[in-house]
Amino acid sequence: MSTVTPWLAVEYLDTPWLFWPLCLMGVLSSVVLRWGKVQQLWARVIVVGSLMALMLHYLLWRSLATLNLRTPLEAAFSLLLLGIESFMMAGYGLQLYLLLHIKNRRPQADAAAFAVKSGHYQPWVDIFIPTYNEPLTILQRTIVGCQALDYPHKRIYVLDDTRRPALRELALALGCEYLSRPDNRHAKAGNLNHALAHTQGELIAIFDADFVPTRNFLTRTVGFFQRADIGLVQTYQSFYNPDPIARNLGLEEHLPQEVEIFSRHYQVLRDGIETALCYGSSFVVRRSALEAIGGFVTESLSEDYYTGIQLAAAGHRLIYLNESLSAGLCAEEITAHIRQRQRWARGTLQGLFIAASPLRVPNLSWLQRLAHLEGITQWFHSPLRLLLLLLPLVAAFGGVVPLETSLRQWLYYFVPYYWLLVGTFRWLNGQSRSAFVSDIYAVIQCVPLTLTVIDTLLRPFGQGFWVTPKGSYRDRYRVQWHLAVPLLLLFVLSAAAAVLNWQALHTKGLLLAWIWNLYNLIVLALALYSLIDRPRPDPYDWLNVQQTVELHLAWDKATALWGKTIRLSEGGAIVHLHQPLPPSAMGVSLTCRLLEAGIDLSGQIVDMPNQTTLKIYFDPLTCAQYRQLVALLFCEPNRWQWQKAPSELQTLWLLLRTLISPPLSRHWMRILPSNPAKAWSRPYRYSDQT
Repeated sequence: MSTVTPWLAVEYLDTPWLFWPLCLMGVLSSVVLRWGKVQQLWARVIVVGSLMALMLHYLLWRSLATLNLRTPLEAAFSLLLLGIESFMMAGYGLQLYLLLHIKNRRPQADAAAFAVKSGHYQPWVDIFIPTYNEPLTILQRTIVGCQALDYPHKRIYVLDDTRRPALRELALALGCEYLSRPDNRHAKAGNLNHALAHTQGELIAIFDADFVPTRNFLTRTVGFFQRADIGLVQTYQSFYNPDPIARNLGLEEHLPQEVEIFSRHYQVLRDGIETALCYGSSFVVRRSALEAIGGFVTESLSEDYYTGIQLAAAGHRLIYLNESLSAGLCAEEITAHIRQRQRWARGTLQGLFIAASPLRVPNLSWLQRLAHLEGITQWFHSPLRLLLLLLPLVAAFGGVVPLETSLRQWLYYFVPYYWLLVGTFRWLNGQSRSAFVSDIYAVIQCVPLTLTVIDTLLRPFGQGFWVTPKGSYRDRYRVQWHLAVPLLLLFVLSAAAAVLNWQALHTKGLLLAWIWNLYNLIVLALALYSLIDRPRPDPYDWLNVQQTVELHLAWDKATALWGKTIRLSEGGAIVHLHQPLPPSAMGVSLTCRLLEAGIDLSGQIVDMPNQTTLKIYFDPLTCAQYRQLVALLFCEPNRWQWQKAPSELQTLWLLLRTLISPPLSRHWMRILPSNPAKAWSRPYRYSDQT
């Protein structure tokens, strides 16, 4: 196959004066990544400036020197690839610009909290807990956590949209208010609006059924409302169970939650221009502002997002406090994870069709509208990622070369830009995600989200609200075939393309397509592996809580055994002892005192992986014990520390190790009892004794 000179050949390799400044930028950025912090403006200016320069350098070369316009078909694919890259770079370029404007709200929170702590400003706060069929064990945890808030003037309301008598009894037993309505019109938004009409508090705090606040949540947020222009304060959201994809890959101890990149990065960017998003839980809103706009928006599945936009359009400020003041459950299975994102995608894209669209409402600046537009169009990245999986197949099976260049030029233009992009990705997003992991998540959901995007554009309101299931557990592996089949087909075709293209690598452009295809193969393999849901036979969420423990076994109550908890849950503890126990201790009853927390419990040894490690299941708790335990597990200030994503090289090693090691052999779950059926048949409960 002969090669043709691109439509406008620009040989930058003959201009070394441009090469060395770009190299200097890369080196300088590497130094900043080592010694600087993203909170420092000078560090961000250097990194953002270097990235923008290399991005423009690369884009100029791609536009002027690499297009293949020999035939209409090749021109179409060549321009398509350039369009995809340009679209993604435009969005990333806006994010880089917003990075120069980020704010730190913590000093403001410190000053505002003083008025709350001193009693100078303590308005009544109504706490709404909307629920639709979540397990009672999850709801009681949230109710007790809200009751533990260090704030005197609060009322707690459970908003039950399934009208369950058992939940009414639980609410009354725990001492909070219960509200329900005769229908489920407008789903969660309708449920909240119904409660809005039946309560009176000056401020409203909202927590999803699975979100538990720390004691200081209201102390850190209410003070902001001393300023009359503040309409809503959104806080960071943490999660206390493993991300399903990280868990299926066996990397839950290494990878932060997938959704935390939104709290740690995107919200920070938007808050810099006061266009932070409300995302449905862990926020406080001023009642008068909410009533002035007619309550929560009911036109979209993303009632939280568009309610925030309506508040901004009415002249109220939305601010974001980048502090982890609550934690909840993320989706526990990969299917629920995907369906949740499909709902988010549909709800966000509905903004193109409703009156509350940020592109049309008044009182937003052009930069705020641009930021909202970038957020809406991010959902188009899934169809584009699918195209990036398909284009190397077109090159292999159709002989179409979408990018016509030499390996030397590619190394000169692409590698410096991509190296700096990947190298700074984790640093810029608050160490919440590595670039390689981000691409795996994108590939996993690209097919279902592409279908959702297309369906939403054709039928914006064709689907109703779908609640993400929580509190599930299972005793076996499960392959999600409905998600795996499209990716498996792409994997087989990519493998065939790699073999077919091996003989044509001398053709200009096909070598790069082959390298690109090889990368897709690796990502597809990891994506397929992550679609095998691992067993979760234990109903408890085991948290890394360390407490000194004093144990007394039933056979010798006078002798104290000392140790430290490795994991702790509402149902039990995993304890490392300072002295060994004989195997005969298995099944023995005991009493347990968590010394720092001052909690006395009784239980039974259900597992002994070795003579110094015990797994204990607690006996049914009294209400007082349960409240103490929930407060210890979920409500302590600074309870939720941010997990840092590994570096790109570390991530690459972890992912490759996942591929080459025996798939299921590393999935030994130390916190499971020796008989999983025991955990399966023993849901959490507490006694009525106080």
